[in-house]
Amino acid sequence: MVPEQERKHSDFIWLNKNMYKLQKKHSGKFIAVVNKNINVGNTAIAAYNKSKKEFPEKEPLMDMVPSEECLVL
Repeated sequence: MVPEQERKHSDFIWLNKNMYKLQKKHSGKFIAVVNKNINVGNTAIAAYNKSKKEFPEKEPLMDMVPSEECLVL
């Protein structure tokens, strides 16, 4: 893998391992992850822009933190 793909893969693994903690703090919010650092926003654009301001050379991994009541089947 190229370094950027490795970073995104690492962030993806970290995100999955920490989703429960993120749900407790950021339920229903959008997050942008770069090098295991998160930026949170009420919209995906807000989270993305915060991340790009902090890490302008990196593309963040984007996700929405589901509410605690969310049930995925």
